[in-house]
Amino acid sequence: MKNKKIKIILSMLSILFLGIANTALGAQDNIIDKISNKSFKQHVVFYPQHQDDEVLWGGSAIIKAIEERGADNVYVVLVSDGSGVNVFARNPRFKGISRKEKEELRNNEFKSALYELGVKDKNIIILADDDNKSGTHYELMEKTILKFENELGSVTHVAHNYKYDDHIMHRKNGEVLKRLSDEHKIKDARYFMKPKYIKYIPEDKREYYKSETEAERDRAKKAMDQYKVIDENRGKLGIGYTSAHSYFDYLYKDPDYTSVLSIY
Repeated sequence: MKNKKIKIILSMLSILFLGIANTALGAQDNIIDKISNKSFKQHVVFYPQHQDDEVLWGGSAIIKAIEERGADNVYVVLVSDGSGVNVFARNPRFKGISRKEKEELRNNEFKSALYELGVKDKNIIILADDDNKSGTHYELMEKTILKFENELGSVTHVAHNYKYDDHIMHRKNGEVLKRLSDEHKIKDARYFMKPKYIKYIPEDKREYYKSETEAERDRAKKAMDQYKVIDENRGKLGIGYTSAHSYFDYLYKDPDYTSVLSIY
């Protein structure tokens, strides 16, 4: 009789333990799901400073945004005309061409890359064209951010990191978005991360986007390749790859073409 009571007690304790364990594991799974499946808002806008920034730091993120929210709801806003890239100063073949011609050469690569990523032409905004002047356009970038936020309501904005980037124009780009976020004028701000700075961002503040299927990888690679193409008849001279070949080569070695965004 005594042994029977002991067996009943042990059985009840076992059931209780399994219930607690399963509840704990379930809660942990939910936490993991929330971390790994953080969604974009209904509309997603990327703000690369220069042509090629969108593929180097956000190619797979753009692909995922389109898959998640649809191509009609994903926009890319180019903040600078890109005419100051070092290739134009170093290579004598570009001597004497106008700033507008330099911009057009860069935009030929930019638009081709976005086409491969799946961004619709109507959703590509080039601030130098809208502002009708060359250079960079931080004031118009701010107006554009607020326009998207106020008109669309549910928006994820992605700019460069305002602190962890070695390019001053990238940081200034990110500062525009960060200030608007700090002022609570926008609700969802995220930032491109260059690989060497990821270590400075806490793990729970990083988002990883990977091209995991063959179709996704094909899109990411084809987009990058547009910055290598040399075809004078199409006005494509491999400017992006020439100017930033080390970044391109690093990304080409990543089989998933990983993009990392920080959320602060």
